[in-house]
Amino acid sequence: MLIVVGVLALVSLMVFFGAIYSRWMANVSEKKREKIREELLEKVIRYVSKDLTFDEMKKNIHSTVEFTILMEIANELDKNLEGEEEERLKRLMKLPEIRRYYEKRFQSSNPLEKAKACLYYSRKKDIKKTLVPSILRLTGSDHPMLAYAATMAIINHGTIQEKKAAIENLLANEGLSNQALNDVFAEFQMKSTNDREAEGNLLMELIDKRSYSNHRTALMIRTLGELGFFESAGFLLNEFKEISADNYDPEIVVSLINVLSLFGMEEIYDKMIMDFMASNFSEVREAVAMALAHFKRDESVEFLRWMLADTDFYVRFNAAKSLSNYDDVDLQKLEIPTMDKDELRELIGEIESAKAEEL
Repeated sequence: MLIVVGVLALVSLMVFFGAIYSRWMANVSEKKREKIREELLEKVIRYVSKDLTFDEMKKNIHSTVEFTILMEIANELDKNLEGEEEERLKRLMKLPEIRRYYEKRFQSSNPLEKAKACLYYSRKKDIKKTLVPSILRLTGSDHPMLAYAATMAIINHGTIQEKKAAIENLLANEGLSNQALNDVFAEFQMKSTNDREAEGNLLMELIDKRSYSNHRTALMIRTLGELGFFESAGFLLNEFKEISADNYDPEIVVSLINVLSLFGMEEIYDKMIMDFMASNFSEVREAVAMALAHFKRDESVEFLRWMLADTDFYVRFNAAKSLSNYDDVDLQKLEIPTMDKDELRELIGEIESAKAEEL
């Protein structure tokens, strides 16, 4: 019995100290990685700022860990760099050691390793055309991260037909987060080509299919607005007119009102007022208040005054902000039953601050 107890105690001690050792090694490894990242980030910033030459920068990259950290840094910096600084960063991504590192990962059976390679390809200025079909197939992967990374690569290197196929695959991936989709559409907008008509028509075609969730449809509508694709105004107007006043998705209505008012489509005015000014959804009422800044009709003043009594702060704020765009309206002299003078002054101050930030 004593022997058994002793063996159990010894095993327990071994497990205990093993766990402590493993944790200690993990902490050491994490601290070492943080130190490498800090040093490498400083050198990359110096390199893109021309404080280090290309050859001097290359000397700081040796191990697999440094390759992966460099890619992380490149992904972060690339969103904020442009012009010559962006070109210098892309040149760094062409290092043979880095290219071989990610080419090997692209052949991996591990979807996360493939995703890392696709993100690398998405950040390169150009890739081998023979890679594009293989990457396009990966956009249909059930693995959300791999599908996302592959789509980002296609957005940067594919034809409009390949972009269409990739985006369709991604929209059908239920495991993909809304933020990931936002990133893809933001990249799509940034990489918008001279053939803007083809890209606008692609989005209209996808919306018209009615095969996707309301959130994803609203996202595509917003993208048409952000692309400034005015040719879609008639199509979006028809979408707006078909919405039932009794059964609608608020996100789609908000997207349509925002884009169509930005496009100056006064044809939405009557339906917007009749069906949505008193919506049960505060975000819809807010969109109406914002849209009325674009449609300076005499009757809009009374509608906005009425919205100043809304229960939601943002509706009141945007109603007052829209009213401030009317030359014959003095916010200081407005009498609002639900708001005392101090509240009105505070609201006016917030509007002035918001306008100053927009300049």
